[in-house]
Order: sequence, then C-alpha cells, then structure tokens
Amino acid sequence: TTSKVFSSTTTTTTTGLKMMDDTVLQGAGIAVAGLVAGIGLVAFTEQQGERAKERGSGLSDGMSTRIAGQLMEDVEVSSVSDLGGLTAQLEQALKETGQTEEEQF
Repeated sequence: TTSKVFSSTTTTTTTGLKMMDDTVLQGAGIAVAGLVAGIGLVAFTEQQGERAKERGSGLSDGMSTRIAGQLMEDVEVSSVSDLGGLTAQLEQALKETGQTEEEQF
C-alpha cells in the first residue's frame, strides 16, 4: 500500500487594524504644514508692515483711516483728528438740542 504523507503548512494571516494608517498621517502632516505656513505668512507680513512704517514709507494714520472707511460700508470715518475736538463737538450738539444742562459739563 502506498501511504501518502500530507504535509500541512499553516499560514497565519493577521489583519492589522491600525488606528493610524498612512492616509491619516499624510492628512495630519498636510494640516500641520498648512497651519505653520499660514502663521508664518501672517508674521512675515506684519513684520514687513512694521519695517515699512519705521522707514517712513507707510501710510499716515489719516490716510489709513480713510482707506479703512472706504472699505467698510457701514462705518463712518471721523473727520476729527483728536478726541478732545470730538468731545467738544458732542457737548455743543447736546447743549443745542437742550438734552442736557450746562452744569453737567
């Protein structure tokens, strides 16, 4: 009689359930790189603005206020350059309307 010998080879396959696969790591890396680049760009732009202001090539305060007023539709640009003048104008307007009495000022 012939006897057949069956050799059994067992192969074990393991399914590796990973919490972090390559795609998640790549996405996290891109997100961190984008955040760092954004913060760096803001810091660089701010530093260049300060350097330009030190050199005197920046905009004056009045000009930057006018430009900001033109860009914002619902905000009025003040024509008064100092706070004391504005306060005096407001006090005079209140006196003229009779909303307040002289001794309050």
